[in-house]
Amino acid sequence: MKTIGIIAEYNPFHKGHAHQLQELRRIYPDATLLVVMSGDFVQRGTPAIFSKFHRAQWAVMCGADIVFELPSMFAVSSAEYFAAGGVRLLHALGCDAISFGTTHTQVEDLISVAKVLDHPSTQESLRTFLGQGYSYGTALRKATQLFRSVNSSLSSDASSGKNTSENNSLENSNHMCILDSDPNAILGIEYIRALHRYHIDLDIIPVKRTSSHHNPTLDDSLPSGTALRNAIYASKHTSSSLSRSHNMQQVSDTSYGPCASLEDSASISLDELGVDASSLEEDTFKWHHYVPSMVAPLAIDIVQSSYYANLDRYYDMIHFASRVATKEDLQTLHDMSDGLEEAWLTASTLSSWTHARESLKSRRYTYARLDRIATYSLFRRTKELFQECHQQGPTYGRLLAFNDRGRQYLKEKRSSIPIVQKWAPFCQQASGITKVLCEQDQLASRIWRLTVENPLYRDSHYDYTTSPMYI
Repeated sequence: MKTIGIIAEYNPFHKGHAHQLQELRRIYPDATLLVVMSGDFVQRGTPAIFSKFHRAQWAVMCGADIVFELPSMFAVSSAEYFAAGGVRLLHALGCDAISFGTTHTQVEDLISVAKVLDHPSTQESLRTFLGQGYSYGTALRKATQLFRSVNSSLSSDASSGKNTSENNSLENSNHMCILDSDPNAILGIEYIRALHRYHIDLDIIPVKRTSSHHNPTLDDSLPSGTALRNAIYASKHTSSSLSRSHNMQQVSDTSYGPCASLEDSASISLDELGVDASSLEEDTFKWHHYVPSMVAPLAIDIVQSSYYANLDRYYDMIHFASRVATKEDLQTLHDMSDGLEEAWLTASTLSSWTHARESLKSRRYTYARLDRIATYSLFRRTKELFQECHQQGPTYGRLLAFNDRGRQYLKEKRSSIPIVQKWAPFCQQASGITKVLCEQDQLASRIWRLTVENPLYRDSHYDYTTSPMYI
C-alpha cells in the first residue's frame, strides 16, 4: 500500500488543507495519507494557535490517516532546516511519496529550480548577498536572478560555438521565475532540495494551490492561515459577551480542552453550542465558514472557551527573557550573529516585545527570523545544540492521531525509528540526541500551555496526560 507523506502546520486546519487531502484521496484512494505536523510551535517561531492534539484530530477527521509530530527542534527552523527535518522524518516513517501544495505543479520545473539553488555558483552568490546584509529569502532570489542572467549570457555565447550544456540542462525555460511569482512553491522546492541532499527517493506529488499563503484577509474560497488566525483573534473582541452552553468553570478535564470528544461531533450545530451567529459582526466571525463543516463546531467551541494561544502573553515571556539575558547568553543562541546581541539588549529596554522587534527589524533580520531567535532564547537553543540535532535528524515519531487505515500502517511496522505512543515513559528512558529532542518538545509544550488565554488550561502536564487520538 502506498504511503503519501505531507509536511504541515495546520495553523489552524482549514478548507485549503482539507482540499489537499481530498485531492490525494480522489487520485490515490488506497493510499495511506501520513502527516508530519509541527507541534506546539510553528516554523516562524510563534506558538500554534490551537493545541497540536486538536489540529491533528481535525486533520484525521478531514482525510488524513495518521499524524505524527515534527519535533520542535526541526519545526522551529528556517525553511531549509524545517524542510530537511520533515523530509527525513517522512523517510524514516516509511513513506513512498511526498505531497505539498503549490500554485506551480510541474514537477520537472520544481526539480530544475532546486538544482539551480544547489549549484555551486548560486551558493557562492547566496553567501555574498547574505554577507551584504540581505535576508535569506531575498539573498536566495538575488542569487538565482544572477544565475539566470549569467546563464542567459552563456546561452548567447553558445550560438558562437561555446559549450554551455551544463547550464542549459539546468535552465532550458523560464521556470526560474517561480521563485519570483510563486512564493508558495519555495517550501516545496526546499523539500526537493532535502531529498537530493540526503539521497532520499520519494515520489513528488504537488497539489494545486489557489490561495495566497500570507494573504491577511479572508477573500478567497481557500484561505491563508494568516487571514484565518487574524479573523479568529478579531472575533474574540466582538463575541466576548456571548453566552455559552458550556460553563468554563465546570470543565473537569483540561488536558484535551473543550469538544475533544468525537461522539456525534459532525452533527453539532451553532445553536446547540449556544452561539447566535446572527448576532455577531460578519467580518469578525465569518472565519468558521473557512473551516471544514465537520470541524467548525469544535473549533467554535474551543475559541469561545478561549483555549487558544494568546500572542501577547507569549510576547511578554520573550520580553522578560530578553530583560534577564546577558550578552554571553545571547551570543550562544542559534542564528544570533553579527553583533545582534548588542541591539537585542538595547531593544529589551523598550516597553514591549512588539516595539523591540520593530526596532530590530532590518534588511537582514526579518520578523520571522527575529521571532525564531526569540523562541530559541526561551528554549535555550544554542548553536552547538542546534547543529548536533540537525546533523542527527529526527530519531522518533510521536503519534498524535490516527484512524483505522492509520492503525493498519502501525501494524505494518514500516518505520525505521521508534513510534511513540506513550510519551512519558519514552522520554524517561531517552538518551543522547533523542533525550535532547524530547526535552525540547517538553519545554515547547509547557511554554505553549502557559500562553493559553483561559487560565483553566495553563497547567504544564497536558503533554504527558494526553494520549494519541483514535478517530
